[in-house]
Amino acid sequence: MNPILEMFQDFRDRFGPFHRAVRNLEAQENKTFDIIFLHDIAGRFGHLWQDPVFISWLYRVPPERILVVLCGPPCSEFAVQILSKAGFTFRRSSELDGGEVFAAYIDACQVPEIAFFGRTVIMGHGLLYAIFYQYAVGHAGKLPNLIRPSYFEDRRTGLYAKYGIPADKPVAVVHARESGWFKAAYQDFRNASISNYLKAIDFLIDKGFFVVRIGDASMTPADYHSPDFLDLACSRTFQDGEDVCFIAYCRLYIGQNSGPLSLAAIMGKDMIIANEVTTFIGRWVHEEEIDPLMLVLFKRNVSRSDRKSFNLLEVLFRRPRHTTEDFERDGIDLVENTPEEILLTVQEFLARRAGQWDTCPDEARDEVVNLLWSMRQAGKVGFTGLGHPKAGCFISHVHWRELEADPDLSGLLTNAGSTARA
Repeated sequence: MNPILEMFQDFRDRFGPFHRAVRNLEAQENKTFDIIFLHDIAGRFGHLWQDPVFISWLYRVPPERILVVLCGPPCSEFAVQILSKAGFTFRRSSELDGGEVFAAYIDACQVPEIAFFGRTVIMGHGLLYAIFYQYAVGHAGKLPNLIRPSYFEDRRTGLYAKYGIPADKPVAVVHARESGWFKAAYQDFRNASISNYLKAIDFLIDKGFFVVRIGDASMTPADYHSPDFLDLACSRTFQDGEDVCFIAYCRLYIGQNSGPLSLAAIMGKDMIIANEVTTFIGRWVHEEEIDPLMLVLFKRNVSRSDRKSFNLLEVLFRRPRHTTEDFERDGIDLVENTPEEILLTVQEFLARRAGQWDTCPDEARDEVVNLLWSMRQAGKVGFTGLGHPKAGCFISHVHWRELEADPDLSGLLTNAGSTARA
């Protein structure tokens, strides 16, 4: 057989059913899809929320013209329903003729993006982030806030009644990541112990918050008891999607670089990121009148050879490390934030939010550290926090105390602060 004809037949046999299925879907929904996103990690609701939003922004395509085909692990129907209200159309690959074959064909050929009958087809979330970072250098533009509150508001009264939450209390959500989802050691460097958050939880409750701890059923139960605390992760009555709702309801989100953080960021929540291990921490800038504040506290980096702790500047300008093996290879131990460090960061956050944080003489140092941070982030303006009227992104002063205690750096900070004030 003619090789060209053979290739055409292979293309027709593999892609033809999928093409017809998409056209039938367009006819049913009375819309045209410009982008088909084959989502290969759909079981993580953090990615499930943020990836289509990024695609809409990157390609300047309205969400209603994006078809998300779920090819990976089963995801929550609840999350799919919520996102469908944002305009995206979701289908499982098994629901579309040729969907499984189409996804497998692109994946096997390692073709991350192809043109398919006038549409752009994207495979996987990894490419998405690479494109996003590339576009974000110099100018991040405006990311649309596609999440509408009405869907959550319909559930609020019933959910509060179920768990005995007073309607007038502000909610703080706490997420201390463990290995329950992945069960893979290469991600363990991101983990944290809920026990180290208990002093901060106690403080928040004393300040009038109702605190909800989210996660999955494999997590260590929180050894904490209060009528104003709910360990939702270990609740026997938990139903899929309730954690998403509490993020939507919360006044303050305390978490890490893990899936739920993306949802809190998209929704414009105030955030404290404790036990952080990466130096690219960003948040979305909203077009609405939302002015979120974010405070970051890094894990301590300790050299295994001499047990010396890295200072903040060394952490910010270090070589990126993305797996447990990376830290092992470089001889670095990661030490979780102590209960006292997390408590101090929460206290600082609430003081900043209330306009009671006495920044003098530290105001200039805030400017200095955020300038350093923005240099480290290669000028990703608007996403990482600096350079936008609604930036509100700071590093916990726990780290400044560490720098001040270092005789080799205390003079540098004093000089830097004087320069900034001048």
